[in-house]
Amino acid sequence: MPAPSRTNHPDYDRASTSRWVVLLLGVLMVGTPLASATPTSLSARDAQNKRFTEQLMGKPNHHSPTPTAQYNHVITYGQSLASAAEGWPALSKHPRYDNLMLGGSTRSATYSGTRFAPVGESAFRPLKAVVQLKRDAKTILGSAAIAALDPQAQEEGESVEVGALNMARRLYLDTHGLEFDPKHLFVASNAATSGRSIAQLAKAGGTNEYRRVLQAVDQAKQLADAEGASYSLSAFFWLQGEYDYTELQGGINDKATYKKMLRQLRDDLNTDTAKVIGQTRMPAFISYQTDAKSSVVNGSLDIGMAQWELAQEEPNWYLAGPVYPYVDKGTHLSANGYRWFGQMLGKVYHHVVVERRHWIPLSPHRATVNGREILIDFHVPAPPLTFGRPYLGYEARTVKDRGFTLSDAHGEVAIEAVDIAADTVVRLIAGRDLAGTPRIRYASHAVEGAGELHDSDPTQADAHYEYLPDEGMSPDANIAALVNKPYPLNNWSIAFEIDASEHDPAQPPPP
Repeated sequence: MPAPSRTNHPDYDRASTSRWVVLLLGVLMVGTPLASATPTSLSARDAQNKRFTEQLMGKPNHHSPTPTAQYNHVITYGQSLASAAEGWPALSKHPRYDNLMLGGSTRSATYSGTRFAPVGESAFRPLKAVVQLKRDAKTILGSAAIAALDPQAQEEGESVEVGALNMARRLYLDTHGLEFDPKHLFVASNAATSGRSIAQLAKAGGTNEYRRVLQAVDQAKQLADAEGASYSLSAFFWLQGEYDYTELQGGINDKATYKKMLRQLRDDLNTDTAKVIGQTRMPAFISYQTDAKSSVVNGSLDIGMAQWELAQEEPNWYLAGPVYPYVDKGTHLSANGYRWFGQMLGKVYHHVVVERRHWIPLSPHRATVNGREILIDFHVPAPPLTFGRPYLGYEARTVKDRGFTLSDAHGEVAIEAVDIAADTVVRLIAGRDLAGTPRIRYASHAVEGAGELHDSDPTQADAHYEYLPDEGMSPDANIAALVNKPYPLNNWSIAFEIDASEHDPAQPPPP
């Protein structure tokens, strides 16, 4: 069956979208015209940004299903950061709340291939993280076997959906004033395959591992049906893009190509899962942003920008945020890194699926230039902006020029200063006069795919950082600032590139 057109999709409300565009343009047109970075103009600009973001974040989500079925299923799909390569040891070893998984792991008993086969019995089991032997994924490793793994072993362990659903469940129960809710349960499955381009994970022309998602849905639905219980496919978590940045396994580092393929994949998933079981609402599609440190082909931000643009263009599509701030083992996250980002996914899932509101990550929406001064306006979920140090490996490190780079018609431009000019505004001062249209990049390959900008979100994580030396954790993972403390859940800025426009002080600011 061909994928439905977005404009003909029953969840796509063109009139509603148009009304919001008009409203938001109106919001942007309100306020004092921008002239220079005087205290008055910065204050007006900051207030305008806050109104704009408040309008967007408050926009209702009418697209994804509410979690009112007895079994509300969330499926992770993608490549190695989705499957939790190197994510050992497992941290979430004891079930929390009343969350469930399909079998003895969220992942399949097959490391790769076209089948999703539950580990052990096909049944709903309490949700927890496990480490599976790569060469025989039906085998779950114990602590001694995990401790004996080579430091670079690719065994898959603490995957993001475990931390995500635990975080989401705590927020759900708190919101409803409940200790448990057996009539409305969350179920997690992971159909990802390590080392795959989006072309390989697609429905047509790939490795047919796309079928793993369909089989996970079929099996969970059959279990629910056998109980006479209701079932809903609630959301997809998408973590993929590294092989498209590096152009491995058929990957193509091109923004337009990636957008077209990912849009088609999302539509195919909805058609072949939710629609097949008679579900009228499309599952929420929640993505991470692929880390630009992998972009070794040409240093571009094409894949990350494709993911951001799709979240702006498509209904029921959300970019949770980047993964560069979290503790990692290089390309892959560490076990704590996976759970830390999983907590972020759970926060966003709750916001859009349970609270029924729109979500925007910390991200730019315009930039203006006046002489050597560039001002960048941001959507800030929880003002004010602040600078911090992301974790590169197990070390919190400073990033050159806070993660910003600047170029113009003559090439690269040195940055003289970077500061936070207002709660939602960052100021760059160029080291020379600018020619043509300046372009700003943040968290690009040139600065190791990282940056220092985040907001002040006070959300309390459900889990805390653990150091487990007896299960093979490197001594470097013993980070005093993190151990036994809840993971900070600030929203870090996505990686981006944006042009700065000259602004006529007599005219209202551009949208």
